[in-house]
Amino acid sequence: MKTIFISGANRGIGLELCRQLCDRGDHIIASCRNPSLADDLQTLCRKNPHLEIVRLDVNDEKSVNDCFSRIHQRGAAIDRLFNNAGIIDWRGIEQVDADAFSKVLQTNLRGAFLVLLHALPCLRRSSNAWVFNLSSRLGSIELRGKTHLGGAIAYQCSKAGLNMLTKQAAVDLAQYGVKVISISPGWVRTEMGGPDAKYPVSESVSKIIEVTEGLTDHQTGEFFGENGEIIPW
Repeated sequence: MKTIFISGANRGIGLELCRQLCDRGDHIIASCRNPSLADDLQTLCRKNPHLEIVRLDVNDEKSVNDCFSRIHQRGAAIDRLFNNAGIIDWRGIEQVDADAFSKVLQTNLRGAFLVLLHALPCLRRSSNAWVFNLSSRLGSIELRGKTHLGGAIAYQCSKAGLNMLTKQAAVDLAQYGVKVISISPGWVRTEMGGPDAKYPVSESVSKIIEVTEGLTDHQTGEFFGENGEIIPW
């Protein structure tokens, strides 16, 4: 049985990861900012004895530290970490304001860093720890140079930064046996992706699980698409 930690588990991809991974019999630690308001997650928890819900606000370092300190103090290892919590602002460079730009980077990049940093003692306890940073093709600098797609400047910068976090963390944490990748879920029909997106959330998550379960150790530090293809940085 693996212990799997998921941030942003109250909706969208995070919630669906909980649903599908619960069916496998693993122990799932599902985190969100306000567990008492996470009705769908609470319902799922009541039906699944291997699912627990914890409070975690990725924008609050004390919250992140407290969350992982409690897990560490009970002697638990984390085998899989889905760094999933994120937000989007679709505005372009001439529309978005500095505060909104900072808010997106705060959640998507700084938040992911804090989760990884404070989860590290638990990850190091595992004999085969993997960190999956939920990124986006919109964070690929090379792909942005081959398209006229505009907008979402803050989101694109945050995911490009997240990809650098993936690459460097894979180097820095190799000494502990912790592997790190970025993975794009594709364009998904969630609150963020909108109703016209390509994938229903269940299909996207099935693809994510298939890719992440098939990884080998030498693939740490890579950027994958939902179908397992390598995405250029």
